[in-house]
Amino acid sequence: MTHSDVVSRYATDTYFVQTHDVLDRLHLDAAEFSFGRAVLLLKPDAAVTGGMSRAVTWLRGNDYRIVGAHPVRLTPLHLRALWYFNWHRATADRRRLADQLAQLSPSLVLIVTHPDRTQPVSVRLTADKGPADPAQRAPGQLRHALSSGTYLLNQVHSPDDPDDVLRELSIYFPETVLGDVISAARAGADASDDATRLAAEIEAGVPRRNGDLAAAQDDTWRRLREAGQLARPATGQDWLAAIDTADRQRIPLDAWYRIVLQSAYLPMHRAQQNGES
Repeated sequence: MTHSDVVSRYATDTYFVQTHDVLDRLHLDAAEFSFGRAVLLLKPDAAVTGGMSRAVTWLRGNDYRIVGAHPVRLTPLHLRALWYFNWHRATADRRRLADQLAQLSPSLVLIVTHPDRTQPVSVRLTADKGPADPAQRAPGQLRHALSSGTYLLNQVHSPDDPDDVLRELSIYFPETVLGDVISAARAGADASDDATRLAAEIEAGVPRRNGDLAAAQDDTWRRLREAGQLARPATGQDWLAAIDTADRQRIPLDAWYRIVLQSAYLPMHRAQQNGES
């Protein structure tokens, strides 16, 4: 994507324009605000695995200052707005699983700063967060510390650059409250205690589960065996077939472990068509 494409994309993006309008009303400089702040979304898979609290601890241990902490209940519209520019490559299964995941618990949106201003905080956090692919993560990165299990279940999301910071703020927060969110983040009061409390409250509202694929396999096989299944699935396709069989026979499976298995074995990316980059 060329620079002119990026400029055109944001100039016509409703969410980006809306945040700009709010900043203008507050007499704040959009470039300064977005350079010095990043947004981190702690998703429901972080709540289920206890990763929300660990993420707050990681931020504090890596010189990030939390200046905003807000619970948000994600809907399918939130998800499609957040990943609008690349979700045309997502499979229908990925969209379905993401929607199911969003229903498990509230998410937690954190606004953070960092004392090093040699680069935008969003750029720094993107690097420190680590990639979605578990095989590409390295020690020290947030996602490595959270032990995320699959490409989809990566526990956290953050916008990659300052313009995306502005865009995503208007996705999470309606215009009626966005001004208060921005003003609090601009003031810079430490919100770490709020983040710690909210993370603990959200995590307490869902059953704690392991995010490892092996744990999902073991729990699912236990339920299948108790229902009379004779052979433990061996391959990814076997596990998917076993889930289908359980549905037909009305064998109750754990909703979380079902998502773990399907996110591991179902395709997450559509095959690229001619002309796509």
